Amino acid sequence: MKRALGSLVSTALLGLGLVLGGAAIAPSAHAHSELVSSDPADGAALDAPPAAVSFTFNEDLLPDFVRFIATDPSGQTGDLPVSSVEGPTAAIDWPAGAPAGEWTVSYRVVSQDGHPIEGAITFSYAAPSPTASPTRTTAAPTESPTSAAPTSVAPTSGAPSPSVSPAADTTSSGVSGWAMTAIAVGVIVIVAVIIALIARRRA
Repeated sequence: MKRALGSLVSTALLGLGLVLGGAAIAPSAHAHSELVSSDPADGAALDAPPAAVSFTFNEDLLPDFVRFIATDPSGQTGDLPVSSVEGPTAAIDWPAGAPAGEWTVSYRVVSQDGHPIEGAITFSYAAPSPTASPTRTTAAPTESPTSAAPTSVAPTSGAPSPSVSPAADTTSSGVSGWAMTAIAVGVIVIVAVIIALIARRRA
């Protein structure tokens, strides 16, 4: 009888221990709601800015209680709009044109059981290298014909002056040559006559 009573007491104590242990474990499990992973990972150094940033937790999230705050390389902070919440994962589209450098993204979320989760990750990325754009060779514009009419030479007033023909010059030079010859012949004749007269007188 005593042995049976002792077994019952032991069984009861063991059951009570299991119940108390389960009660102690349950709050401990809920207290460990946390971030499981992120993309980019915490401390990542990227070659280019990410297209999106996502966070995955160990419990499903309440979509209405998800908030992300970004701190840029200069220390300025601002909210990042949530793009999607699916189960334990929340994502945001990374803003285009965000400057290069180290960024901090803080999260404040609430799991389905009402447990709040807060924390932050940091990552950095370099400025994208400028791509050389192909140079365009533009042909020089061809000169279009001017619309103005060509200038016409106005006729000069008065009759044109007659040009001296070469024939006239030849004739005048010919006349002067004949005159010189006739004068020379005349002088010779006169001299001859004088000589003849002198000779007669002497005879």
